[in-house]
Amino acid sequence: MDGNYQNYINRVVQMTLPSNHKQQLKNIQSSPKFINGKPVEFPGYSVITPPYGEENYNQEFYQNLKLIEDQLIEKLDPNFFLGLPSESFHLTLADLIWETTYISAVKENPDFDNLLISEMSKIFKEYEFSLGDIQSLELEVLGISIFPRAITVCLAPSENSYEPIIKLRQLIYQNEQIMKLGIEQHYDFAAHVTLGYFHKVDENIDLDKIESIIKEINDLWIENPAPTFNLKQFELRKFTDMINYIREPDWATIKLN
Repeated sequence: MDGNYQNYINRVVQMTLPSNHKQQLKNIQSSPKFINGKPVEFPGYSVITPPYGEENYNQEFYQNLKLIEDQLIEKLDPNFFLGLPSESFHLTLADLIWETTYISAVKENPDFDNLLISEMSKIFKEYEFSLGDIQSLELEVLGISIFPRAITVCLAPSENSYEPIIKLRQLIYQNEQIMKLGIEQHYDFAAHVTLGYFHKVDENIDLDKIESIIKEINDLWIENPAPTFNLKQFELRKFTDMINYIREPDWATIKLN
């Protein structure tokens, strides 16, 4: 499902162009993941980098993103845009299962969590063996993108970093046991960090003003390019909502040299 490197660049660069923001804003919706500014229960699993509050490799990168988020919070209506706690910022490498699909899976099979955790550990061991002596994977900021329910910052891996990421996703989504658990690939890979969600979207919203604000903030990337994101660690995490990402010490993790 994930295309080659050039296809990735063409697709994700398009997502970040100011000329595309106008069209993206026409399709935005209020996120059901928050009610009255508070996260609602939204359980599931994914493979992510350690959240900003727990990692040591990309402090300058995340500080830069925090400044951008602060600009969005300051200039957009708080009833419209709900910024995430910066401590929860992270990069998702593979979505696994979430919300009603996960809740149903656990009801049907009370041992679901243990089976998923065990299988992901096997996949990570196979993946680690194939990595060789890679020390880190690098991604650069492309700019702000408008998702249907969120504002994000999209990134592009270097060409040498793209293939190892796609290899991991293939090992996960093409794994027979993972598929038996009801897990499948729903999205093409688009490296991004979510800054916040749309809270209340109504028919009176001034989309032209929002577009102008996002363009102004997006231009800050051109004037002050963000530091490179060094992908040196990623792991299986369970989330209870869109702020809390937890794991046990023995769950699958990869630490590059």
